[in-house]
Amino acid sequence: MTTHRKTYRLRTPVHHSLRDRPLIDFLVVRFPYLTRELWETRILTGRVIVNGAPADPGDIVRRNDIVEYELTVDEPDVDFSYDAVYEDQHLFVVSKSGNIPVHASGQFIGNTLISSLRSERGDALALSHRLDRETSGLIITTKTLQARRAMSAAFEEGRIRKTYLAVVLGVPEADSFTIDVPLRKIGKQHPVPRSVADLRRGRPARTNVCVLERFSHAALLKVDPLTGRTNQIRAHLELAGHPVVGDKSYGVPASLIRDILERPDSEPVRRHLLIGRHALHATRLRFAHPVAGVSLDLSAALPRDLALLIHRLREETSKLPQPNGA
Repeated sequence: MTTHRKTYRLRTPVHHSLRDRPLIDFLVVRFPYLTRELWETRILTGRVIVNGAPADPGDIVRRNDIVEYELTVDEPDVDFSYDAVYEDQHLFVVSKSGNIPVHASGQFIGNTLISSLRSERGDALALSHRLDRETSGLIITTKTLQARRAMSAAFEEGRIRKTYLAVVLGVPEADSFTIDVPLRKIGKQHPVPRSVADLRRGRPARTNVCVLERFSHAALLKVDPLTGRTNQIRAHLELAGHPVVGDKSYGVPASLIRDILERPDSEPVRRHLLIGRHALHATRLRFAHPVAGVSLDLSAALPRDLALLIHRLREETSKLPQPNGA
């Protein structure tokens, strides 16, 4: 993955929940990607500004103070392309590429979907939900506070119907099935943070699956998650014995975990993954408009990389010897 060193000057207001505490405490809680020691060094070297003036670690921040700081990162390149799917005065829905995070996380600060959209259409845009960086497809953003609150409630109450397309390893026997297994996130102490089955401590998670097409050693699935747990589809499909093609976190043989982390371009890794990102696409969203109340049914066609993968799998399958009488 190609990276470029970038320096950002970031600014944030002090919100109500973090007011009236020392600046160093505010920064550690608000931006946990740096340690307390690193934040203190940045403050003491004049790289943190509060209300336009250099600050001290013990300065008390008040509600609506403006905190600014510089951050230099080796930021990976991304694919900023997207298709506009729906727009009115309250909503802007796009279909994103399979190589861009929707919001800042880890190494990604400015190379995000929401940062790009805000630079084009203004800072009022807000994300209604998330997709993994390598998942392509539909993302809802809101333009108004009224729409943002209504969409937040709709997602929280499970009133958004979502459909994904996934290419998976292995060929399911059943034409349709449901995966009903509670999931729990495991933290960064694991080499690859992920969600795992946990019948005792996990949160309820349910996914409906329908086989659309079978190939020689893979299948195309329609997947409807009925709950919204982290990595739910990818974790559930791994548990069903059919991990998503190209997934670097789920369904990876133990012998390849280190190579995926340290030598992602090696031949064994490429041979296992088949494609450069996981083959998962958010293809359809059905929900009531947050202000008008009318039903919306939005869809996004498969991107080129997944269409080519499916074409290749079809060709490989067609070349296999056919059973007698076929």
